[in-house]
Amino acid sequence: MKIMAVLVIYERDLSQVRAWPWLVAELKDTGQGGAKLEHVLVYDNSRSGAAESAATIQDCSYLHDCDNGGTAAAYERAVALAVDKNIHWLLLLDQDTEPSQDFLEVAAAALTGGFEMPAALVPWVVDKQTVVSPARVTLLGSVRPLRYGSSWEHIHGLTAVASGSLIQVAAMRQIVPFPRELWLDYVDHWIFAQLNLRGARIAVLDVVLRHSLAIRTPAQLSRRRLNSILDGELYFHETLGPPARLIYPLRLLARLARYALSSPKSALNLAKWLVDASRTKC
Repeated sequence: MKIMAVLVIYERDLSQVRAWPWLVAELKDTGQGGAKLEHVLVYDNSRSGAAESAATIQDCSYLHDCDNGGTAAAYERAVALAVDKNIHWLLLLDQDTEPSQDFLEVAAAALTGGFEMPAALVPWVVDKQTVVSPARVTLLGSVRPLRYGSSWEHIHGLTAVASGSLIQVAAMRQIVPFPRELWLDYVDHWIFAQLNLRGARIAVLDVVLRHSLAIRTPAQLSRRRLNSILDGELYFHETLGPPARLIYPLRLLARLARYALSSPKSALNLAKWLVDASRTKC
């Protein structure tokens, strides 16, 4: 199991990236457990390069994107690099996720179970003791996290957060480039929706990773980031069925009411986005 990790960072020094010590250690590991981290691509979306020192590490590439192409640009570059290096799996990571020490060992073991080869392996991801991934996309377009340890084998519309996911390079090649409407938020749900459309198998790993999900703390979001989340969410919902598209405006109004009670600033930013979105449609 030859793996390349793509680590996407923004305005963060490598010493502040939770996955970095783990990545460096895994690059030095011989991979006797059946999975080997062959290469790491550090994709830096910072305004000025914040992690150039990554280039000094053996089997590590560093790319600075001062235009901030988000995760979409990073994943597209990672696919091309993995193909060039004949690496078969991509590990998607961001600066707020730290894989467990046995992560690759668990992943390798999952591929020896005798079942159909999956296109993607996704871990259980928790944010402050709450499961946020994997999840399922309901008929009405809601993203509902699964209950930890519950059965996932026959769930339709299985999705996951990108960070911590292992995806076959061959599967990613079929879905890149990404739509220009997506650059950061909802790129992950779009990836898994495309895998589902192609009948690809997504398997859940029995391992837990910790991650901070921005949407769960709206009061801490800048207007630009909230707009990015809403833009991505809107595009994603437009790819879903009629029930999800019809109910989406009502869900936005319900969210506006919640924000008004918990974060008036977020409510104002959401209201401004709704006005701009309605003008655009007109």
